[in-house]
Amino acid sequence: MTAPIGIDPHEAHLLDWNDRLQEWLDGELSETERRVVDAHLATCAMCPEQLELLRELDGTLAVAAPRLQLDAAFDTRLMREIDAIDDQQRIRMRQRLEQERQAQLRSLSRHWRRSLAFVIPGVVAAMALIFALIGSLDHSDISRNLLIQGSGEFARHSALYVQALIIAVIGGGIGLTVARWLSSAAD
Repeated sequence: MTAPIGIDPHEAHLLDWNDRLQEWLDGELSETERRVVDAHLATCAMCPEQLELLRELDGTLAVAAPRLQLDAAFDTRLMREIDAIDDQQRIRMRQRLEQERQAQLRSLSRHWRRSLAFVIPGVVAAMALIFALIGSLDHSDISRNLLIQGSGEFARHSALYVQALIIAVIGGGIGLTVARWLSSAAD
């Protein structure tokens, strides 16, 4: 491997191998990786010296910072604290979820009351429009003509009947649309 510009080739070599040497020393390499490092150590003049420096550093660190020993009750205390935290979090989460549920129920109830306050008058208005159209059909003697003159007369006036039906459907649709619009405007 060639050294990057401005770095001494010996330093670059040590940088390439330093982590693998530390892993070799710590026993963290697979068998194949360990054989590669062993073969390299047998042929390299710098890496065995670096390995010895790493061993000395590990020894110094072990003396300066000895292994911590935990008492036998540590696990029990730790698990008790974790359980207490979990219970507190669960209680807070349940309270928050209950508050959100109550707020949503209030909002839903308010929305339905507003909707019904506008939908019912809209539907009643549409029904009134339909009855008015039916009344106008009766005043125009369409019903009587149908009964008297039979289906032949009905066919001649079918355009008027279709027109009345369309007006009724449009009136109902307008009534519902206005009711929805008023309901959404109230929100």
